[in-house]
Amino acid sequence: MSLDALWDNAPVRPLTDQDKVAILSDWHMGNGGPNDDFKKNADIVLEALVGYYEPRGWTLILNGDIEEYLRTRPEAIRRAWAPVFVVLDRLRAAGRVIRLLGNHEIREGVADFVAVHRPFDGETLKLDYQGRILFLFHGHQAGKMNSGRYNALISWSLRVFANTLRIGNSSIANDNTKKFKLEKVVYEFSRKRGALSIIGHTHRPLFESLSRNESQAYHLERLCRHWAKAKGERKEAIRQAVERYRARLHSPKEPGELHLTDLVYGDVLVPCLFNSGCAVGKRGFTALEIKKGKMALSFWSDPVRSKKWEAEYKPATVLPGSLRFVLRRESLDYLFSRIELLR
Repeated sequence: MSLDALWDNAPVRPLTDQDKVAILSDWHMGNGGPNDDFKKNADIVLEALVGYYEPRGWTLILNGDIEEYLRTRPEAIRRAWAPVFVVLDRLRAAGRVIRLLGNHEIREGVADFVAVHRPFDGETLKLDYQGRILFLFHGHQAGKMNSGRYNALISWSLRVFANTLRIGNSSIANDNTKKFKLEKVVYEFSRKRGALSIIGHTHRPLFESLSRNESQAYHLERLCRHWAKAKGERKEAIRQAVERYRARLHSPKEPGELHLTDLVYGDVLVPCLFNSGCAVGKRGFTALEIKKGKMALSFWSDPVRSKKWEAEYKPATVLPGSLRFVLRRESLDYLFSRIELLR
């Protein structure tokens, strides 16, 4: 199905300044075995759900590939991660979970189990914010190989070869050429529609159509502002972080490294493409959060793996075993104004 058809058929849900919505994708929960990429961040995800999102009234939009059906039977996934499903089922019963379909959740023979235990709410969703549209879909629909039509073959390959060789989903998502080609398709579609699209699939967080590496200048400006008020060790840590960003800005790209800006933007950046990232990263998981008319890209990690982040960001939330950092935040009014003026 084309992106235009997805747009036309997407259900609409109102979004107000009183709503609190967290958009998450690409957990790839498996059977808890050696090929299960979710294991490294499972404790952080569970604590974020129980200690932050559930008690503070957030609604979760699970934007695809939360479970790894292509490699694992859904019954095994539910057994391995029962504590996570207890929370999700509780939120679902309270009307606070919306589940969209990802390409790793399209597999023959699982429909009956899913219909009973974890039904999907569709493939797409439009959030209507004061007449302006946030368009949510997993993102695989913009490609060909991962569109779902070849899932029988892909599932067999993953189970026979990837599982045997212990190749995880975080490794499979590292094809930069395909990743950026897909982002370009979604970016152009969103720009023409004047919409703000939110995807997952590539495992690469995007905010205002930019990855972390593409946002160096923004981070430099933010650190300079914080440095003026910082004291002691934090002031020196910020100085060192600024030096790292300056070095990155002036360093040549690695062979084969691509940025979406190289492919589509030219001289004008349109902030129409966002990506919630994944939960299979080395240091934690990311989420897009909408609260009080503002959207933020947040990053969750544990106290050990987050040390490098604490030099650049002050934790916004501290739980016993995890920290939440807000990497970027902008008002929806500002984002849609830029989209309207720059597209």
